[in-house]
Amino acid sequence: MLRWLMLWLIVPWFLLGKTGPEFNQYFVDKTMRVDFYFTGTHDSSTIMLDQVIEEPIWAGSITNLIDTLNLGTHLVKILDAQTKNLLFSRGFCSLFQEWQTTAEALSGMNRAIPASVLVPYPLNQVIMELYSRDKTNTFIKQFETIIDPASQLIKRDKPCGDFKAKSYLQNGSPHNKVDILILPEGYTKREMRQFRKDVKHFMQVFFNASPFSEFQEQFNVWYLEVPSEESGIDDPQKGVFVKSAFEFSYNSFETDRYILGFENQRIRDIAANAPYDQLYFLINSPKYGGGGIFNLYSTCYNHSENEESSWWPDYVFIHEFGHAFGGLADEYYTSEVAYSEFYPPGIEPWEPNITICTDKNQLKWRKLVEDSTPIPTPWEKALYDKIPYKDSKSRKELLLSQEYWGKVGTFKGAGYASEGLYRPFLDCRMFSKSLIGFCPVCSMAIVRVIKFDSE
Repeated sequence: MLRWLMLWLIVPWFLLGKTGPEFNQYFVDKTMRVDFYFTGTHDSSTIMLDQVIEEPIWAGSITNLIDTLNLGTHLVKILDAQTKNLLFSRGFCSLFQEWQTTAEALSGMNRAIPASVLVPYPLNQVIMELYSRDKTNTFIKQFETIIDPASQLIKRDKPCGDFKAKSYLQNGSPHNKVDILILPEGYTKREMRQFRKDVKHFMQVFFNASPFSEFQEQFNVWYLEVPSEESGIDDPQKGVFVKSAFEFSYNSFETDRYILGFENQRIRDIAANAPYDQLYFLINSPKYGGGGIFNLYSTCYNHSENEESSWWPDYVFIHEFGHAFGGLADEYYTSEVAYSEFYPPGIEPWEPNITICTDKNQLKWRKLVEDSTPIPTPWEKALYDKIPYKDSKSRKELLLSQEYWGKVGTFKGAGYASEGLYRPFLDCRMFSKSLIGFCPVCSMAIVRVIKFDSE
């Protein structure tokens, strides 16, 4: 109770009233979707416009139009074409930005990877600007174009498939709720009953987890029953290739457990049948895996065949949503990942839960640090690193025995790096493969987004 009182006191300092203009003065209540491509190599990129689509539903806030969260590796801005006034902005991440840190990209490969931004549909001509962070985490403008909402070049087709949105939880207008849309991947028509059971199961897991349990009334949950021709998804390392609805696959970026999909247009065309702020794909597979990209989507496998690991999907479901919704970084540093120097040395990450900072007065979560807690915060990291990864019990016991267990500080080891990056808490859903909850810093970050999206 005390922790949540503290969070409620802190969060409003970040969000003081509405951000942006009067919605009805500049927008109509539907969505403009802009599809484009990121193209380039590991150290260069170009943005190429693909198409502009009118979609029937705007699910976002009509009050908080200007992004104040400073999350994501990219930023879209919408400006009035005549006055140049900023009307709307949102941060997001991309598959391309993750690919740029992979071995394939570093080998010199060129790739083109699709992406989209969703903005409220403008009444008049607007300027769309796209920004990406440079190596110092500064947003640099990469692309600019003028969009006329009355143009005959804008596609105005009905959403693909005409799937009917079904409601698992409906608490009010999408404009002042966080709308989660759950989509089935690898479920055949005969397996839709199982999909509905899985939606119920994972939503019970979700709303039993803090801070989502405290804010359940701020969420709507929708789902679409989109059948796959075959059951399951691609598993390239096993030579398995399946005709699934959205073509998601294991072994994305050559990490076996990483489940991603690159059919952006198909995903967006089908998702347009429902209101959504967040997309979540349930993967019909017993193989461990998932993924989460900020303001793109989350993925999670739906079951484990091994009774001892039956809880693993529950862990993955919440963990990946932490990435996609809260902009949270991975806090672990000992597990295999696909990236090389994902966080440039000496540069403060934009993610709210990892840092390079060792100055308490400059620390981004300093308001949660007690005066008596040293920065950096000591812990027996060398001893922890000697414990085998599979011995989770011994690892947990060591963490529980630490002097600063339960305290917010800066603990060495985070963001895939054993040195140079710090996490705020000894253990957290973003650190260990367990059912432990989010730490106070991660919880605070998630609450900020809930409030921003639902006010």
